[in-house]
Amino acid sequence: MEKRLKQSLGIDVSKLNLSLSLGFLTDTLAKEFLSHEDVSNDVSGYKMLLKWLKKSVDSSVDFLIVMEATGVYHQGIAHYLHDKGYAVSVMQSGRVKRYAQSLDQRSKTDALDSRMLSMLGLERNIRLWQPPSEELQQLKGLSRERSSLLKDRTVETNRQGAISCSVHSNSKALKRHNNRLKLLKAQIAIIEEEMQELVSKSEELERKIGFLTSIPGISFKSAAGVVGETLGFESIVNAKQLTSYAGYDVVLRESGNFKGKTRISKRGNSHIRAALHMPSMTCVRCNPTLKVFYNRLKPKKAKPLVALVAVQRKLLILMYTLWKNEEVYDAKFETKKQQKHEALAAQDNKLIAQLVS
Repeated sequence: MEKRLKQSLGIDVSKLNLSLSLGFLTDTLAKEFLSHEDVSNDVSGYKMLLKWLKKSVDSSVDFLIVMEATGVYHQGIAHYLHDKGYAVSVMQSGRVKRYAQSLDQRSKTDALDSRMLSMLGLERNIRLWQPPSEELQQLKGLSRERSSLLKDRTVETNRQGAISCSVHSNSKALKRHNNRLKLLKAQIAIIEEEMQELVSKSEELERKIGFLTSIPGISFKSAAGVVGETLGFESIVNAKQLTSYAGYDVVLRESGNFKGKTRISKRGNSHIRAALHMPSMTCVRCNPTLKVFYNRLKPKKAKPLVALVAVQRKLLILMYTLWKNEEVYDAKFETKKQQKHEALAAQDNKLIAQLVS
């Protein structure tokens, strides 16, 4: 009988159902799969899944559960299985899509997707998922609610301006728009107060957000928005992954005589890009590091916006670095870094000269 080396359960998550595929990797590197009928995406379905796992999984072999991040619909099953002691990995959709493309799988069904996720768990070393703190999840929800209300406020402001400038303006309609604007502004103020209160209750969160707000041009609301969207950079392991997650990764398309232009992919979290737009405009005026960077880059680009997007990308990486290293922003960091490199180069040149002589 072939020995099993690894086990992996792939779960394709939808709003109502979970599609399941349990895979085994044998010592001959062959893959075997067991399927189960779909279960509901609620507690009763979770219990049915748990009962099946206890019958089918070998407790002496490494076991991993793999699922794709699907908005909020994966959170229930991910938290449930993690609380039961299982190793869970929640994959970003972009990485799963690239793996699926490598399989040359033409059809797409829930059953095939769950099997593909199971194969991914068998073949790759995947970073395990840890539930984010309740504070960070609440901060993310508040930040998104605030962003939605800001968009509504802009719409209402534009409508109010159009009505007031109209030849046949309606005073009653204008009054209703004013009331809606007052309500939106009041709700935005309440949300911002709740964000401040939430952060102040966590000493660690307040301290680490303080590192980000030490950057000239970054306000508390901008810092809280980025931290909430990344859940405290919990699943980020390096700057390259972060820029890809936010859609700031640069792509270039060329084929034969066709020469495309470089641009950001925008295949990432649009809320992060929106949160950094206004701070980047402030940074190019008051931030000593990013102002120099922007002024150096701007003449080389066809549009100033391209240089501004580059500032946003650099700003995001700077925020990530300060958060991970738990450091306050140092305006002279680049100068010190350059001086250090020059000193090391001088030492190398001196050593080479001594060896030659």
